[in-house]
Amino acid sequence: MRVGFIGECMAELKKVNGALEEGFAGDTFNSAVYLKRTFPQLDSYFISAVGTDPLSKEMLGFAQSESINTRFMFSHQDKHLGLYKIYTDAQGERSFTYWRNDSAAKCLMSQLTQSDEASLTALDLVLFSGISLAILNTEDLPKFWRLLAKLKEAGTQIVFDINHRPALWKGRDDATELYEKAFEIADIALPGLEDFNFLYGFETIEEIINFLAPFSFKQLVIKNGSSAVTLVNEEGEVSEVGLTPVTHVVDTTSAGDAFNGVFLGAYLTGESPESSVNKAAKCAGFVIQHPGAIVDKKAYADLASSIA
Repeated sequence: MRVGFIGECMAELKKVNGALEEGFAGDTFNSAVYLKRTFPQLDSYFISAVGTDPLSKEMLGFAQSESINTRFMFSHQDKHLGLYKIYTDAQGERSFTYWRNDSAAKCLMSQLTQSDEASLTALDLVLFSGISLAILNTEDLPKFWRLLAKLKEAGTQIVFDINHRPALWKGRDDATELYEKAFEIADIALPGLEDFNFLYGFETIEEIINFLAPFSFKQLVIKNGSSAVTLVNEEGEVSEVGLTPVTHVVDTTSAGDAFNGVFLGAYLTGESPESSVNKAAKCAGFVIQHPGAIVDKKAYADLASSIA
């Protein structure tokens, strides 16, 4: 099966044992990596744009080293790769500083040809996020919505995760207008209570379920940190999957991304939603015990074997 991830991958700077290390990461890219590492039988495509600068070329090489298909990673002649630095506090909670104003990923839609769009319809599932929406040039958004509609009409399952980043938006209304448009087209939604609390003031899972009731999802997966994950199927049946909290948290940077990638991989390989959540939570719990968004491949190998 072919799984696509739309978004931006940037150069990542993080402190490890007091030294600054470089890597590459981005929310949907991280999901693409964890899906492929855990379910190597699935084809993982990253859909984005990079520059022609040396850092962009390094990023392409890294993606290929992770067996990510780069067929839909386009090179923009006048733009370059974005950059961010991770700061973590004593509890492992993270904050970021970004340098992405000239990021090539903003121009993704202008790089796509009709032939590329036709090729994308061969994907079985595509994930995009609130960050994917926020970084796109505003004038390209109509083309983006048309692409998603075309994919859905062709039978591709559409997946959306809010993953709200306030700094990327002019205001909440700008964000929620596009998020609600995303919910309209999504077959699977992977929201978190934290995002809904910030955007709408919701404090309970029930409020989220009621808010999303008018939309038609095949599967709704509501995350709530280390608390239980709530599942709502297309018949509206609600269930919970309890999680085992991690006691030694180093860096929460990619917890949701890792969860998304493994959940979708398990779901596509025939696992039940409950089993998919358990495997996804196991991955996320492992990832947050390590610095940076994408943990060392060798360190992850044993976990991947136990999950798959």
